[in-house]
Amino acid sequence: MAQNNVFSILGLPARFALDEAQIEENWRRAIALVHPDRFAGRSAAERRVAEQWSGRINEAREALSDPVRRAQLLIAAAGVDVGAESDTRMPADFLMQQMSWREALEDARDPKSPAFEGLCGEVDGERSRLMSVLAEAIDRDQDWPRARDAVRRLMFVEKFRRELLAVEHGAEKDI
Repeated sequence: MAQNNVFSILGLPARFALDEAQIEENWRRAIALVHPDRFAGRSAAERRVAEQWSGRINEAREALSDPVRRAQLLIAAAGVDVGAESDTRMPADFLMQQMSWREALEDARDPKSPAFEGLCGEVDGERSRLMSVLAEAIDRDQDWPRARDAVRRLMFVEKFRRELLAVEHGAEKDI
C-alpha cells in the first residue's frame, strides 16, 4: 500500500508523530462508512467494493499503528532504502546493548522480579528515545540517514519488547 494512501485513507497527515487515539478514531470513522450492515441491501458488486475498502482501511490502521512500519513508509517515500532485509550491520555500541539485554533477560526470567521490571523499563526508555529521534528526524529535519538508523534500531527494540511481553504473559518461547 502506497505511503500517501495509508495516511489519506485515514485522513491523517503523512508524518511520524501521530497520536494512537487519533489513528483509532479516524479508523472507526472510516470503517463505519463501509460496514457490511450499510451494504446489506445493495448489489453484490457494491458489497464487494465495500469489502475491498474495508480491507484497505484495516491495512492502513495496521501500518500506521506500528511505529516501525509508519517510519519505513515515510522513509521509503523520501527515496531512502531502510535496508531491513539486506543491511545487517549495526554499530558496535548497539550490538553490545542488545547482548547486555539478552544476558539480563536470561538472568531475570521471573516477570515479577525487580531485575525483569528494570529491564522492561530500560527497553521502554530506549523505545521512547528512538520514537523521539524518529519524530525529529522525519517530521522536523527530514534527516533521512538519521531516520534510517533510528528505525533500524527500533526494529530490534520492538522485537525484544515482544519477547519481554511473551515472558511476562507466560507465552515464553525459545529466546
